[in-house]
Amino acid sequence: MKNTFYSICAVVGLSVATAPVLANAKPPVVSLPAVSVVERSQPNIVHILVDDLGWQDVACYYDALHAEPGLYETPNIDRVAERGIRFMQAYSPSPTCSPSRAAYLSGQFGVKNGVYHVKGSRVPRAWGERPELTPYYSARLDPSKTIIPQELKKAGYTTAHVGKWHVCGENMVPTPLQLGFDFSYGRDHVYNDPEIVDPKDKKINNKEGIFSQPRNNRLTDFDNPLFLPLIDDERPYDSLTDISLRWLNKVGRQDQPFFLNFCPKLVHGPIMTRDRKRLAYYCEKLGIDFPTDSGSIADPDAPGQNNPYYASMVDSVDWMVSKVVQTLESIDDPRNPGHKLIDNTYLIISSDNGGSQRLATWASADGKRRFEKVTDNAPLREGKSWMYEGGVKIPFIVIGPGVQPGSVNETTPVTLLDLFPTFMAMGGMPPDPALDLDGCNILPVIQGQASEAKFADGTARDTLFFHHPADDKSFSVIQRKGWKLMKNTGPRLTEAPDLQLFKLYNEDGTRNDIGEANNLVDQYPEMTQQLLGDLTTWMAGNDARVPYLNPDSGEALEGQQDVPVVTALGSEHTQIWATFDTTGKSKVVDAFLVYSLNGGTELKYRAPRLEEWDRAPAKLTDGRVEAIAPPGMTHGVFCLIDANNYLVYSEPVPPVGKVRIDGAVTLELTDGFAYKPGLLSLIKVGHEARGKLMQQGVDVTVLTQALKDARAVVKQPVEEQPYAVAIRNLRHAIRAFDGKVSEAGLKDLNALNLGKW
Repeated sequence: MKNTFYSICAVVGLSVATAPVLANAKPPVVSLPAVSVVERSQPNIVHILVDDLGWQDVACYYDALHAEPGLYETPNIDRVAERGIRFMQAYSPSPTCSPSRAAYLSGQFGVKNGVYHVKGSRVPRAWGERPELTPYYSARLDPSKTIIPQELKKAGYTTAHVGKWHVCGENMVPTPLQLGFDFSYGRDHVYNDPEIVDPKDKKINNKEGIFSQPRNNRLTDFDNPLFLPLIDDERPYDSLTDISLRWLNKVGRQDQPFFLNFCPKLVHGPIMTRDRKRLAYYCEKLGIDFPTDSGSIADPDAPGQNNPYYASMVDSVDWMVSKVVQTLESIDDPRNPGHKLIDNTYLIISSDNGGSQRLATWASADGKRRFEKVTDNAPLREGKSWMYEGGVKIPFIVIGPGVQPGSVNETTPVTLLDLFPTFMAMGGMPPDPALDLDGCNILPVIQGQASEAKFADGTARDTLFFHHPADDKSFSVIQRKGWKLMKNTGPRLTEAPDLQLFKLYNEDGTRNDIGEANNLVDQYPEMTQQLLGDLTTWMAGNDARVPYLNPDSGEALEGQQDVPVVTALGSEHTQIWATFDTTGKSKVVDAFLVYSLNGGTELKYRAPRLEEWDRAPAKLTDGRVEAIAPPGMTHGVFCLIDANNYLVYSEPVPPVGKVRIDGAVTLELTDGFAYKPGLLSLIKVGHEARGKLMQQGVDVTVLTQALKDARAVVKQPVEEQPYAVAIRNLRHAIRAFDGKVSEAGLKDLNALNLGKW
């Protein structure tokens, strides 16, 4: 496929306009100089990953598809695009936050890294009596996975993550520091480097920055000095931007390359702003009054961009980009005398998924819950959470050494999965087959030296895969040479056809049906079957799970009366089992265990905030399923899958059982699984880990305290709350030392399955 490049005049010279104070004034614009290529040292890498920024939320993308300008103004991002390359066929691996971020960091599809959606680590359940159940998926990125900073550090890079993390569960582990970043800052994972973050500074430690949710509604706190000291260009202070700039000012003056993963919380909901002036500006631009009510002011059914709150949020992102660029422009490069940091830095601007089109807003004075229009992805179909183009197509802009200013790549499909191998190439690192990356090194495409993305073995990529088995928008997708086939894997949850075939692009790369208005399944049966066969093969080869059928559905379903029946449960020591009867019923073809370290017996879809469940394998024999209870398990549930794809639960196991401790003591358990033996097993593992870590000179203060607390709990009568808390805390304390434990040769962690959550 041939690339098409359109030349755009580069802007020369650096200037920052004085920030206006009038509501109808334009925002400041940063002009970027043309930079020279610096070849003698490794380049720096800065990735600004915006949350929920739609493909056309950036003005230069919107203008490419519409005759008239849109509402949002992004002059600084547009200037970056003029200085580098803009990709028109860029995609997120997923239409929602967590799986796209996990895929980007690990370089692997969710089917490999285990993160499929944003609400993982739950027992597979249907919403109410819905006919299908979302399959189990993890809420956290597997700590055993290698992610970008770990590899870049091998090449001498210092690394930082600032902002939204969202590849962990509600218990906020693993943290960026646990997964290899040198520095991290954001909600619940702040790291106080005294040279960057003063822990006593309330302003800085307002960890959400501009995004900090108002106390009552989105119209309050405009004048709260804790949140809104106005800085030099009359913008509300933002801690995430501030910390990113402080970190750049520190590491940018050091003699080593750096990688900054800057992830603003904007423009994710709630849709609100702390910038009164920019809100007033967009209200004036729309011809509406400044809002006096916290309810919706954007008609959810009206076409076009019409939400002044969201416009102000996009405007704030543009301002954040300008501050990063100004900082890179202002610092002398210590590794390249006579140059600024910008001369040897790759700056990437992208989004984790497509734009949100509709969200619930705060209740108005009448107390009624409303939905409001957020953004408008037209001509793209749908938005965030959907596998249509509006949900996965994203802006993707790159500047840096060797990038031709003013380039627009219309034809090469790229994805966030490509950033891992591309960053390695930027850092001068050879491909590593052991990493099993699913993306391509697109640096040659970025620099205009190639028109195709290629895998490490030199094979040109002509196909993209997507898999999103979640809620009522469950689809698997294959995209190849302009064709896109969508397979509906939750057909009873949506009115969408089982198969949809679209011709997005013509053979020459020009746009055809990017709005996905014409389903061509009937017109092109051979193409449909070819793509479906390849998609089915890919799904089977990657264990891509799809929703199960719900035997308790209120909807009458075929095979619903034929599900097998669990007949008995039992346990002995750490072995647990269930028996089932298939007489006159469908055959059980698969089974697994979901278990919790702090869970309860009520299997609710919307579980308590900190209740998390893991998946463990189970052995299936004739009429029996059995498993070894993972250390620390407090409750477990067997899940049986029958030949008709129905999921049948056991009761929480074991309701009554006998557990042997140290080969001698026998306990009768009537309240969940072995709290005491589970905690004792973790104490043993933790003690061994502590000893080997101390031999390495590692600080084990936190682990020592967790062990002390756990031993104190063991001496108490068995009660669910203290034992569950002790198990969770000790497990987290052990998990914080994953990398070092591995280096110490502590094989027990892998044997006990503590390397996975």
